[in-house]
Amino acid sequence: MDNNNNNNQIEIENANQNENETKNLEKKVTKNLIKNYSNLLNGNSFKDFSIFVENKSNPFEIKVHKSILSSRSPFFNEFLRQESHSIFLKQFNKKEMESILSYIYYGNISFENQENLFKLLEISIYFKLKPSPQAKIFSFTYTYKKLSVIILKKLRKMINKSKYI
Repeated sequence: MDNNNNNNQIEIENANQNENETKNLEKKVTKNLIKNYSNLLNGNSFKDFSIFVENKSNPFEIKVHKSILSSRSPFFNEFLRQESHSIFLKQFNKKEMESILSYIYYGNISFENQENLFKLLEISIYFKLKPSPQAKIFSFTYTYKKLSVIILKKLRKMINKSKYI
């Protein structure tokens, strides 16, 4: 009986060790993929598509990879079937487009403030992207807080105007 328990314990320990090794390998692979995609986005190699965005008075060109855009965005997948080599998106500025491209390339989204986050969510909807869970949670929390403040202000006005209090 003791021999059976020892064998089971060894099997469990081996399984745990294999699971930890697998998780570590997944982290390394993910980290390398992010680094590689970041290098692709920030480098100049093999870029075959231009996105022009409005930057005040003159458009700004961002060179990208069709294959990455089409694999991550249903919008670009449909658009790129027309075999176009560029798109002009006057409704977005350079900073917004660079932020959304970093999300498209390697799943990282950064925002400076709530308004910026809402704009990025709007852009992600435009490109038919799935927004990151963190962005959704932050957006919901911010909206809830903002609505709470608005409701409280309206209640105060109502109370101040009321003749009965």
